[in-house]
Amino acid sequence: MRWFKLALICSIVWLMSACVANSDEGSPAFSTFAKSNIDDIIELHQQRVMQDLKTLTIKLYQRNPNQRHDRHMRTLEDSVARLFMYPAQVGFDKWDGFEPTEIIRLALTEDYDGDRVLAFTVGMRRMLMASYNNQSEFYYLTTIDQQKLYNSARNIEIAAWMLAERRDVNGKRLLLSDSLQDESRNLSFQRIIGGMIATQDNISAIIAQKDGRLVKTVVVQAASMMFLPI
Repeated sequence: MRWFKLALICSIVWLMSACVANSDEGSPAFSTFAKSNIDDIIELHQQRVMQDLKTLTIKLYQRNPNQRHDRHMRTLEDSVARLFMYPAQVGFDKWDGFEPTEIIRLALTEDYDGDRVLAFTVGMRRMLMASYNNQSEFYYLTTIDQQKLYNSARNIEIAAWMLAERRDVNGKRLLLSDSLQDESRNLSFQRIIGGMIATQDNISAIIAQKDGRLVKTVVVQAASMMFLPI
């Protein structure tokens, strides 16, 4: 039985190699063969968290319209679509060499001069993509770290706390999100962010169970603003 399993594994590897050599790797036939159910699940979770981030970005611009650097050039929807059109690491030379969490922190620093929503979104997107090893497609031989996914969920919690609490010297919030005291109750931002956290925690638990590994849990002190490594 052991030799049978070994032979089966070798056959699968050989067949995959043959597919790579004789067909377009991006073709539907190759993608269907090379993916497992867990790969599809990973991609669906990634797509969900990115869609939630896109929705969050739109809502932040709606609450903070003066922040949008290209508001006189295109519609809000086009502006956000362009931001998510390219790979997370592409563009924005001014942030070369910055860790994603440094960009998030910078966006919510009082003396930051620029589009805070843009910086916040770029930092969040790069941080989340790093938790998926900066990949958007996953196959049989792809590995992904459940701890990175878990840590990214905690970093979302910290970023959410900063978004809600960071203020200037006059006590004015640097970026508006959920409703202020004198406004009608609106917790839509909390729901979106809560969904992002749940998505990352869920896929972290799935990967951990699949690989038989434990996730090192952490009690995050959001007020300390100490992001976890990805």
